Amino acid sequence: MKNWIILIILVVLGLCAWYLFSIQRGAVEEAPMPPPVAVEQAVPAPVVEEETEEPDIAPPTVAEEPIVEQPVLPALAESDPVAVETLSGLVGSEPVRQYVVSEDVIPRLVATVDALSGKQVPASIKAVEGPGGDFQATADDDPSSVIHNEAGDPIPQFVVDPVNYRRYTPYVEMLEAADSAAIASSYRDNRPLFEEAFRQLGYPDGDFDQRLRAVIDELLATPDVTAPLRLIKPEAYYLYADEELESLTAGQKVLLRMGPDNAARVKAKLTEIRDVL
Repeated sequence: MKNWIILIILVVLGLCAWYLFSIQRGAVEEAPMPPPVAVEQAVPAPVVEEETEEPDIAPPTVAEEPIVEQPVLPALAESDPVAVETLSGLVGSEPVRQYVVSEDVIPRLVATVDALSGKQVPASIKAVEGPGGDFQATADDDPSSVIHNEAGDPIPQFVVDPVNYRRYTPYVEMLEAADSAAIASSYRDNRPLFEEAFRQLGYPDGDFDQRLRAVIDELLATPDVTAPLRLIKPEAYYLYADEELESLTAGQKVLLRMGPDNAARVKAKLTEIRDVL
């Protein structure tokens, strides 16, 4: 930035010098010649026009572009302090302390993003702690349609209790509090670490950037569901009664579990981040 200021000053000074010199030169050239003095039987002396020496004006010096030094990154195995500090600067130290793991932060973030396109995100790789409290669902004793298992028995059905949506609100607020441009800038600064962690997952060619964009696009394609979410419980865990919803990826199901309002806020933020990446 300092070099640009110097360049601007030199250009302005050069223009001023050219403008002042033009006025002075014009005044000399356009001044009327003094009338010849009449001397009896004498030849008037020739009037010699005084030459005006043009000053040398050096052209404006074009300053070289400043060399932007890339930040020196730590080794991936030693990157946790930097990762935690960067995240704290983006969303605040208290949310990071409360929700984000403190070990293997970048490898866990990369593994979590990669797993969002699968059917589930293993607990062993999660970079963010899950919401507190138990999942709430209300039994539907009189469903509109009966769903049977392979043995022909009716499967218990439930409806998601909207109280669950509030469990995800702190995460949504933490995401919204971060500046999208700052997120993208921090990601670019630390991109080599993300790429290294991505290669360690078994992608020798790397390109985590492409993977990240694909996952964001996939999340943005999550259907908007405003009707109560219906569930079945064939065994010890819940499934969506709608087979199309059950076939969604793990990341898309997270958006469904947040509720329509939280999901819309997350999608808006993801759109901002995608646009500035």
